[in-house]
Amino acid sequence: MVTAGPSALKAGPPAGVAAEARATGAVCVVLHDVCPSHWAACRRVLAAAEACAIDAGVRLPVTLLVVPHLHGDPALPPDYLQWLRQMAVQGHELVLHGLTHRDDGPPPRRVGAWLLRRHYTAGEGEFAALPPSQALQRMQAARHWARAHRLPMRGFVAPAWLMGPGSLGAACEAGFRHTCTLNRVIALPQGRSLHAPSFVFSTRSVWRRVLSVAWNRLLAWRVGVLPLQRLELHPHDADHPAVRRCWEGLLQQALRHRTPLRLGEAAELARRHGQDVGGFVHQT
Repeated sequence: MVTAGPSALKAGPPAGVAAEARATGAVCVVLHDVCPSHWAACRRVLAAAEACAIDAGVRLPVTLLVVPHLHGDPALPPDYLQWLRQMAVQGHELVLHGLTHRDDGPPPRRVGAWLLRRHYTAGEGEFAALPPSQALQRMQAARHWARAHRLPMRGFVAPAWLMGPGSLGAACEAGFRHTCTLNRVIALPQGRSLHAPSFVFSTRSVWRRVLSVAWNRLLAWRVGVLPLQRLELHPHDADHPAVRRCWEGLLQQALRHRTPLRLGEAAELARRHGQDVGGFVHQT
């Protein structure tokens, strides 16, 4: 299931892998909200993804988005921590995914912001409305947590991909090498990016699951020719049969033709071949 050791991320994908990815296209598999309370569900998703890779006859590296203290929970079981270290040693990528994954920033003042932050993201867009100084403080705290537990993390992805004004600059100042939004993979600090829309599912209700499956099938038709695809999974995406069948089908199709990359490797391609996004800070 592993393509290379974690040291490969320091210089990006090997030349042969990079050339193949540019020639055939690439796919990133990213698992969000990795934390002790979701550990069992995360392993179910990873097992399903690995089964797809075995069927396709390829090795699949996965990017794990790790939340240090989900909703303020300080629990850190030793077995879970050892599992994270082992995943990194095996060649998977660990990326920081906020600090608490909870939006406790200034309350929204407009209807659109209220719908986005309170309904669409269910109050989990931690960096959606933080001023730059607070965003930097949380990123630094998250990096300190990772270093204290000997977890290699060079990237940062904001919960729900929502970054308020100044958060991108804060990520650069905190020393992160890459990030992403819903539709772009961004190399830091240069800010060069690749357009890469995400397949992502919402499983909180029946109607969300139905719409997610329909939308992702349509998206597959629309973005099939793009150089980079991203399958952005969440812990309970293996627990709902229709959702699981949909993303497994998307992954199986991608693995037949595309080179699997970690998010950091995709960001290195953006660094070399992407567009300059300049002052880009929001989720689109």
